[in-house]
Amino acid sequence: MNTDWRYAWSKPQVTGDLKTSAQDFYVEEELGFEPEGKGEHLYIFIEKQGVNTEFLARLLARHTKVPVNKVTYSGVKDRHAVTRQWFCLHVLNQDIDGAALMQAISNELNEAETVKLVSMARHPRKLKVGVHKTNRFVLRVRNLSGQLADLEDRLALVALEGVPNYFGPQRFGINGNNLVQGRQWLAKDPSPKKRLSKTESFWLSAIRSWFFNQALSDQVASGLWGQVFLDDRVQLQGTQSSFRVEDIDANLLRRLHQLDLHPQLPLANNGALADTSMLRAHSMTQSWSEDGALLEQLNRLSLGREQRAARVIPKNMVWELLNDQLIVQFSLPKGSFATSVLRELIDFTDVSSPSTNENINSQ
Repeated sequence: MNTDWRYAWSKPQVTGDLKTSAQDFYVEEELGFEPEGKGEHLYIFIEKQGVNTEFLARLLARHTKVPVNKVTYSGVKDRHAVTRQWFCLHVLNQDIDGAALMQAISNELNEAETVKLVSMARHPRKLKVGVHKTNRFVLRVRNLSGQLADLEDRLALVALEGVPNYFGPQRFGINGNNLVQGRQWLAKDPSPKKRLSKTESFWLSAIRSWFFNQALSDQVASGLWGQVFLDDRVQLQGTQSSFRVEDIDANLLRRLHQLDLHPQLPLANNGALADTSMLRAHSMTQSWSEDGALLEQLNRLSLGREQRAARVIPKNMVWELLNDQLIVQFSLPKGSFATSVLRELIDFTDVSSPSTNENINSQ
């Protein structure tokens, strides 16, 4: 299955190395609200390195004697990086010593694994998946080689115009393994009534993400990715709100070109192409035509009718070029991938060990 998605701004003319060390990739969740300071849920903001998100959640559960299903988090973050993310414990009136908790967990980790308490506060509501608003990234790319003038132009262009909102390669697993196993699983015709395991959910997500990227890549090539048509859905910048386009007037076009609105593409599901314009549906039909059998297998499952913005704008983007290194900082909405921004800037190599890779995204 092709994973060579088209560039919006042509192939970068500079190469470089990403994640030479974990400190070269920093991501911090931004909730978009402050915990209220009271309530039956304890929000804990933790800086971690070398530690899998789910593994840390289990350690939090064990050391606080809380059932593991009472420990939640908003998004999954990369293991081979420095990440700050929120965890939530349903602890009612139990008092938790945050410093002692981090020390107890640290005692079980090796030298390459660290956890540190940033803050904690109570809140009346549980932290659910996808609750946080944005993620802030600080990336360092080393060993730059090539036309640095091209990189400087691209930095300004991407900050101004954004990038295609591709799902990153992390979604597809090491060497596309999630896609391979997902195809094999779908070929067995799983029952739509069966509750999916976590692994099966990963495979399903990878397959749907691939279909989205394939369609978006073709629309980047044709120029459709930045246009809107009657019956499209568009998403408001900085929110998850969207609406169907019933009239194309000057106000809508102004907002589109000012990047206040972004065209959306439906994710693959039974009836997906009825949720977009005829022109976009025709384009997506062509994009998916070579994988019709896989799409038919996918459509037998009960899937939600979801949409995803075709482009994403890195907000508050700043950068500095230091000899053969680039340091770049920006924020992305949840669900978008920092690597999808970086790929439009630099033809980079992730030099971290594949076995440590997790989702380097804005989940």
